Amino acid sequence: MKLRLQFMRLLFLCLAVGALPSRSLGQLLADSKTIVRQSDTRPQLVDLVDVLLKLKDKFQVDLLFEEKIVENIRVSVSSIRPSASFEDNLETLLRSTGIQYMKVKKGTYVLRNEKISIVQKPLEHVPAFAVDNRLKAVAMLERKMLHTPAKAADVTVTGRVTDEKGEVLPGVNVTVKGTLRGVSADASGNYSLSVPSGQVTLVFSFVGYVSQEVQLGEKKTLDVILRSDNKNLEEVVVVAFGTQRKESIVGAISSVPPNDLKVPVSKLSNALAGQIAGIVSVQGSGEPGSGSSFWIRGISSFGANNTPLILVDGIQRSMDLVDPEDIESFSILKDASATAVYGVRGANGIVLITTKKGKYSDKPTINARFERGFLAPIRLPKLANAEQWMDYYNDISYDANGSIPFPDHIKQKYLSGEDPDLYPNVDWMKTIYKDVTTSNRLNLNVTGGGRIARYYVSGSYYNENGLFNPVVTQSYNPSVKYNKFTFRSNLDVDITKSTELSLSLSNTYENKSRLGVDMATMYNIVMTTPPIAIAPYYSDGSHAQPLVGSNPYYSLNTTGFSQDFWNTAQSLMSLTQDLSEYVVPGLKFNVKFSWDATNESTLDKRKNPATYYATGRDDAGKLILHKNADGSDYLSLARSNRGTKTTNLESSLTYDNAFGDHRVGGLFLFTRREFTNNFPTNYILAFPYRNIGIAGRVTYAFKNKLFFDGNFGYNGSENFAPSHRFGFFPSIGLGYNLSKERFFHDLFPAVNLMKFRGSHGYIGNDQIGGDRRFAYNSEMQYSGSYTFGTTGQKYISGIATGNPGNPNVAWEEAIKTNIGFELGIWDKLKLQIDYFNERRDGIYILQQSVPSVVGINVAQYVNLGKMANRGVDGSIEYSYVKGDWLLSARGNFSYNRNKVIYNDSPTPIYGYQEVAGQAYNQQFGLVSMGLFKSVEDIERSPVQKFGSVVPGDIKFKDINGDGVVDSYDRVAIGRSTVPELSYGFGLSAKYKQFDLSAFFQGVGNVTRIIGGDPLQGPQGSILVNGQILADAAEKRWSLHNQDPNAEYARMSLAYNENNRQASTFYQRDMSFIRLKNAEIGYTVPKSIVGKAKVSSLRFYAQGVNLFTMSKFKLWDPELNASFGNIYPQMKTVSLGASLNF
Repeated sequence: MKLRLQFMRLLFLCLAVGALPSRSLGQLLADSKTIVRQSDTRPQLVDLVDVLLKLKDKFQVDLLFEEKIVENIRVSVSSIRPSASFEDNLETLLRSTGIQYMKVKKGTYVLRNEKISIVQKPLEHVPAFAVDNRLKAVAMLERKMLHTPAKAADVTVTGRVTDEKGEVLPGVNVTVKGTLRGVSADASGNYSLSVPSGQVTLVFSFVGYVSQEVQLGEKKTLDVILRSDNKNLEEVVVVAFGTQRKESIVGAISSVPPNDLKVPVSKLSNALAGQIAGIVSVQGSGEPGSGSSFWIRGISSFGANNTPLILVDGIQRSMDLVDPEDIESFSILKDASATAVYGVRGANGIVLITTKKGKYSDKPTINARFERGFLAPIRLPKLANAEQWMDYYNDISYDANGSIPFPDHIKQKYLSGEDPDLYPNVDWMKTIYKDVTTSNRLNLNVTGGGRIARYYVSGSYYNENGLFNPVVTQSYNPSVKYNKFTFRSNLDVDITKSTELSLSLSNTYENKSRLGVDMATMYNIVMTTPPIAIAPYYSDGSHAQPLVGSNPYYSLNTTGFSQDFWNTAQSLMSLTQDLSEYVVPGLKFNVKFSWDATNESTLDKRKNPATYYATGRDDAGKLILHKNADGSDYLSLARSNRGTKTTNLESSLTYDNAFGDHRVGGLFLFTRREFTNNFPTNYILAFPYRNIGIAGRVTYAFKNKLFFDGNFGYNGSENFAPSHRFGFFPSIGLGYNLSKERFFHDLFPAVNLMKFRGSHGYIGNDQIGGDRRFAYNSEMQYSGSYTFGTTGQKYISGIATGNPGNPNVAWEEAIKTNIGFELGIWDKLKLQIDYFNERRDGIYILQQSVPSVVGINVAQYVNLGKMANRGVDGSIEYSYVKGDWLLSARGNFSYNRNKVIYNDSPTPIYGYQEVAGQAYNQQFGLVSMGLFKSVEDIERSPVQKFGSVVPGDIKFKDINGDGVVDSYDRVAIGRSTVPELSYGFGLSAKYKQFDLSAFFQGVGNVTRIIGGDPLQGPQGSILVNGQILADAAEKRWSLHNQDPNAEYARMSLAYNENNRQASTFYQRDMSFIRLKNAEIGYTVPKSIVGKAKVSSLRFYAQGVNLFTMSKFKLWDPELNASFGNIYPQMKTVSLGASLNF
């Protein structure tokens, strides 16, 4: 029976190829220029699989095949022709192997083990009618050969097979389970098959995709979606200075699909939260053009630098200059094995971003994407309205005579709106902010290429309008706006058959318009100005301003504006020479040079018009105005410029080859980086910053189940004296793929992957912060002084040491250990989990104390700090395909807890106040016991040394039991201000042309102390800056609400030192979970758009930060604000379309 089926397949292929108007194989070889190395010895042989992977990388195509069909097949090196096309190379290499290839779609090829002597041409060149006729002929032949004529009860089933993206899959095998009856899908992915009536199961199978069985039932039309087989598609992973086979990776590496980063945000860093295991991200402001702070596996150092290294195409650059549409891959390297080769720069982890390159194609591919976004604040603080505020002011002003500043008849004047000039009632939030603002995003990219050159060209535009709502009546517009234009061009040229030249050019232009006052000042004014303090402007057009303080409306509209400009030009040239034919198979040489330049400028135009304060009305009803200041209506002008230049030079030798069961790889690299400040403000900044280093890596794999990885970095830094200038940082990694053992699949057939790995190594950090350079040298002052003696303190003036040098300053060192586990089940479920432990020694810190005998009170930098960090991170993925349905789910988490071991701080009297042993950014404060209930309660309690207290004030715990509450009773309270737990999870579904996805992100183990005038009462003139939050107005302790469990302590006109102490009373849990991203889309059927020569057209609606769940309700819990006085994060709803042709 098997022979019969093979004969039918053979006949089908012969008919298909015979119908093609193609040249003969002999003609193809005659037209080519095959270069054969002249040698008296036998030709060099290499593994076919290695050659195929190299061709795949060279021509930037997808090549899918089962490993077993290429095992133990070796080919001659001389048969490789880099100057020929990818298809010509395949024909030459596979001629005598019995393996055939099929072009299933543009840029995607499949190898199949069909023992045929004629090479099969791509089915996409076969006319549809010819394929249909051949399919009918094959079906008739099958029935005849099997002596099983079709019964009258048989039915014909038709359908179409596509992948997850909706692209057709020609050549898919469609068979009736348990029989030899079957067909292959044609060039359009369509199939037609005669099947017996009744309960029938169809099996859909294709190389590179997971086979699927579908119960037919009563259906006569059945469309199927096949899911990619990750074992083939994830063969190669981007790692430090190159790529490695995924199965051989022993380091801790996480990645995210680039499509998950395509969200409507101004900066790429804002799209990372919750997306990748190991990333802890915090967006502290929603201001247009602002980015996020993020760390890999939390914070491991309290030194100058604890942020990861960002590499774009191997060069240290800002990720926020990369448009998400241009990203080919996005990965993070977390452990020593993955980052040690970066030496001095890799201590805090690495982010690797690879941009898209051109691919060989018959014609250019054009992609366009447009989005229109509508933005609104996630959550704004709610301020007290006029009535709440006057009641609050009456309460704190109440005296023994019962006198209050706002009796009912005065309150009514403000609430009625009868005279808004003298009795204003202003909701400053509605006056200053819009309800909704907008953004736009546009991207257009073109990719293509031929045998010699390949290209990718992209242009992007992003615009976001601010939340402020100015009145544009002047000769300028003070609105907050952000614009970004990005251009990128990647070109790859084959100079010779073994030499490739790559040129990458990019330019990013950004401009941002800001208010005449800085953003922090503006928010403080809005948050602290009472609703009855001043009118936005007077009815006669005069600028209103209180006698003391500011008017939010005046600050927004009449103080001028600022503009920031950034222009970043980046270039990268790379030359790769394959030395396989000339020296050793698998050996490559690469040299790359980059030149980046940034130019920044700020334009400030300020003015300060005359302001007035209304004191009443005259007999004619005209406002009586007091002139506060003359001011000026002319715009002043100030401009500042900044700029930098950075060059990188990198050269490397790489080796990768297989010998039977053994695979060996290697890397040796030299790198040099120089950074120059074009506008230095002092002589120190005028010196270029330079780093130099070498790195190496050795990899070994045995039968693809045992793996070894050794790395080292040897770096030099100018920050250290010659004897400490260079550092050596090695690492080692081991891996074991248990699922490759022969016995494993018999015992655990459902488990397709079980892998263990571990690593240990050392990495350095040379950053000392504070703009301090050459820390081994002392800086001298012309007008300094020395102190002689410990009594009398005799000062002698003259040239003296300013910042003392330390010739022993050396590297900060990170010692990292990682243990990882990977599991795959049913080719559908993937789990990865890592435990990590890191210790930092030699952290750069300033000495906390200097002995008096030194004679100066300036500390020096020393390598004394120590810190530890440990935790676990992991990810899980699941996908399921059935019929027209494609379902998937994913999740990840990162948990870390760090601990300061030593920071040279003075030893406290009480051990519980020791910073050592606590987390970095651990909060310290008093422990609240609630509020004092009565005078008797105060008399029975320990004495509190923060001013006099009365009922309604905060009562603190006497920690040391000495009967007094003072600074010695401060202890560690709550958690760190940086989340210890970060996580994300999402679901997606696709049904025919419809798709839906939702992604949630959250953080935990994070606390902050809130406070300030809007929550704790005023410190100065209450009529000027005495605004409070509505929540505080409603839930505070007062004479009329003497609730001992009130959420806010007593407020008063006088400054209350006791209630402003940092304590657990005003500490809040800032954990949250939010719907970070949700999207619904519809892809127009190709039968409709294909008439316009459009490959695909998709419309979608997308939402970001749609809702947030948290115990904290006053403002967005992610904002690092004491009373909400920061530009809010925004929730966004976008409508968009993507077009491909």
